[in-house]
Amino acid sequence: STLGEERVNDMTFSDRYNEVEERLEQVVEFVKILQEEDNFPAQYFFDVRPSLKRIKIEGLYLDEQELFDLKRSLETIRDIVRFLSSYSEEENEDKTSHTLYPRLDRLASDITVFPQVISKINAILSPYGKIKDNASPELARIRRELASTMSSISRSLNNILRNAQSEGVVEKDVTPAMRDGRLVIPVAPALKRKIKGIVHDESASGKTV
Repeated sequence: STLGEERVNDMTFSDRYNEVEERLEQVVEFVKILQEEDNFPAQYFFDVRPSLKRIKIEGLYLDEQELFDLKRSLETIRDIVRFLSSYSEEENEDKTSHTLYPRLDRLASDITVFPQVISKINAILSPYGKIKDNASPELARIRRELASTMSSISRSLNNILRNAQSEGVVEKDVTPAMRDGRLVIPVAPALKRKIKGIVHDESASGKTV
């Protein structure tokens, strides 16, 4: 990831024995994870720093995709911390428990995972990263009105289409099409004045308006 590359670029040589040993042991532990574990949670790493820096300014906000990236990044970090801290060997004779990856666990021990932020985002976004209808009462109202309006438009258009088909103005197998976000009825140029409305577009061949 971008963050990983930056960390590698910032690495320097060390002549301190304990530091070198600690780093080498971290590598050994992670190699073991790569070789032996199938469920290490490393799916999503997004660099959300530019987005977070921008929203420090009052009145600015994250868009849908940025919020989704933040959520998945936080969940990945949370799952990694969980993986390292909870992955313990069986209790030994003196009833103490030892993590399988003590150096990596120590590395992740002071990481904050912000579960409350994840919960807030989950209340707003669907599992696929789309804003839920009930993310706020106002949005729920707007989307209900939008759905009702779209349904009304669709009914009106289908009535017009059926009448045009019964009068022979439009072919029987014609269905509404979409142009620039508007539902339209495809008509032969010679018959375009037979239907009340506006010509929004025409085909490249000029055979349909």
